[in-house]
Amino acid sequence: MTDADMASPVGDTDAILEFRGVTKSFGGRAPAVRHFTLSVPRGQLVVLIGPSGCGKTTTLRMVNRLIEPTDGSIWLEGRNYKSYNPVELRRRLGYVIQRIGLMPHLTIGDNIAFVLRLLGQAPQARRARASELLEMVGLDPAEYLDRYPTELSGGQQQRIGVLRALAHDPDIILMDEPFGALDPLMREQLQEEFKRLLRTVSKTIVFVTHDMDEALSMADVIVLMKDGAIVQVAPPEEMLRHPADEFVASFMGRHRVLRQASEVSVADVMIASPVMTPEASGLARSLELMRRRRVNSLLVHDAGGHYVGVVRQSELQDHIEAGDQSPVGSLADRTADTLAPSDSGLTAMHQLLSHQQLDSLPVLDADDRIVGLVTRGTLVGLLGDALRVAADVQEIRAEAASAPAGEVAR
Repeated sequence: MTDADMASPVGDTDAILEFRGVTKSFGGRAPAVRHFTLSVPRGQLVVLIGPSGCGKTTTLRMVNRLIEPTDGSIWLEGRNYKSYNPVELRRRLGYVIQRIGLMPHLTIGDNIAFVLRLLGQAPQARRARASELLEMVGLDPAEYLDRYPTELSGGQQQRIGVLRALAHDPDIILMDEPFGALDPLMREQLQEEFKRLLRTVSKTIVFVTHDMDEALSMADVIVLMKDGAIVQVAPPEEMLRHPADEFVASFMGRHRVLRQASEVSVADVMIASPVMTPEASGLARSLELMRRRRVNSLLVHDAGGHYVGVVRQSELQDHIEAGDQSPVGSLADRTADTLAPSDSGLTAMHQLLSHQQLDSLPVLDADDRIVGLVTRGTLVGLLGDALRVAADVQEIRAEAASAPAGEVAR
């Protein structure tokens, strides 16, 4: 078969990777992958996600010919991938798996540069490339280059697995649940680190995960699969707003509810007239104001209305009992976060959850003046409204599905 015979006659000319009607069957069982057709544009991170057994890992493994399709074809940069020798093909791709697969008898530097050695690159050049990549993820080559995998933490080993996939500068990297075996905190740290890394190297990524949080955080495009077939292909925002069917809506689940919260601004839910006091007010007077207005904290402002900080009832009481004659402004605390009116309700939720000791956060305008207050109570109400909306939508869809033909549900 010549290259001309394998040239791409149809398809997306901007795609670096294409699946055309790919099907994979094992024995007499139902196909693991069915009529899978997808174009992957250069430079995008495409996430394959779906329930266990939906065919996402099988699809990924067909790209580097660890599994051969039963039907259909896969095209790499306009060429049928079968025109490549399988070993040559795999060297054109980067591959990162959950189990990492570092070779314990090789140093970190040799693990990173393993493919470069297969390609015949000189030892000095391989070592220089490994050092460069270690520096990119904040690992000192002088400390890590000559160590062995067993001397590293799980998170550090996973970093090395990613660097090994990048070492020979492939255009496409395949990643099969690369962070799935890590604890949630480490997983989030590596996700952020990987996104920063992608801003410095232009790569096309096909990424398999079962974690919708990870997909929403990482993906340019999400490919949601079920029973071996594609159900919907869309950017995260579009999939959240416009799920293709009930399966997609159900799979997105709580993320759609939280996205509704993200579409509500702080200005929509804040208390517009919070209890405030001038910084020159006395302590006893400020405490009396708090008792009268039934609040346990006060926002303190200067003569121009600018935010000075917050003071709490227990602190005021302690200073009064100690005979402190200072103005209330001297006790104002400004260490906690503040919000802007344009911030989303979801941002406010996150900030309050990160400050468990606080019941509220001040809202400031661009000139640092107090314009409102967001409390835990208002955010609980917001989330409750979002949940009720989601429930109403499900009820309406259920009624529409069961209505006789021609009848419009409410």
